[in-house]
Amino acid sequence: MFATLRGLALGLLDAALPQTCIACGTWIPAESGVACPACRAELLLDLDRPACDRCGRTLPPQAIHPDGCARCRTEHFWNVSGVARAGLYGKRMRSLLVDLKHRGDERNGVFAAELLVAAVRRQAWAAEIECLAPVPMHWLRRLQRPCDHARILAEHVGRRLGLPLVRLVRRVRHTPSQTGLPSKHARFANVRGCFAPAGGLRGLATWPARGTRVRGRTVCIVDNLMLSGATVCEVAKVLRAAGARRVYAAVVARPAAPGDAPTSAGGAIGVGADAEAGPAAPSA
Repeated sequence: MFATLRGLALGLLDAALPQTCIACGTWIPAESGVACPACRAELLLDLDRPACDRCGRTLPPQAIHPDGCARCRTEHFWNVSGVARAGLYGKRMRSLLVDLKHRGDERNGVFAAELLVAAVRRQAWAAEIECLAPVPMHWLRRLQRPCDHARILAEHVGRRLGLPLVRLVRRVRHTPSQTGLPSKHARFANVRGCFAPAGGLRGLATWPARGTRVRGRTVCIVDNLMLSGATVCEVAKVLRAAGARRVYAAVVARPAAPGDAPTSAGGAIGVGADAEAGPAAPSA
């Protein structure tokens, strides 16, 4: 409750004060939109960086193949058919996503969704998607946050792509944040078994209708950030077990592992196989 009131208060302050860039905080004229020219140019540039269609890693063109890159082809846990990612997790993108998650800034959600829509439309599988499924947030975590960031992203993406937002998965276990966990193995262990098909008393919610059938549908999971892929793959496992025909994922950002790709002008924050993205990074 206090988190919600704090989010409302911050929203009123944002409306009363002069507008600032959602990524760097620079004062900008109202006609400039939500981002200054420098930040907008950098974030749009990341859309054009080559990335693996299967796992979303930013890689040199010669390292990308139709059936995935050298990394995801050897990752036995990889169970999504494709990943659309809008950009790298550089300083500007990090600021954009952290403010969305911890301040509930609606402008950030709208702009991040615009980037994500552009990324999805570039995928060959975009026309296959029948519905969107945001990564669910546990109700205890929701009390601590001003918003459900994955749901906000999915709502805006769904409106622009004409796709329904459906509650296919629920979070049945409250887990520590992925941020700060010591290894990739620890992140996978942290989310193992914490998702289940929607429905039942433990999945109480007011949106959208529970019991929506998964079997035979092509679903796209939506989240703000993918690090190791643990969260998305755990959600995909539940959807596949429930009979989903195919599962894709759309994430706003995925960090580049050291040596994978050139850093962006905003200073890409690389995340290796067993590293995390920093103390204030959103978890995924």
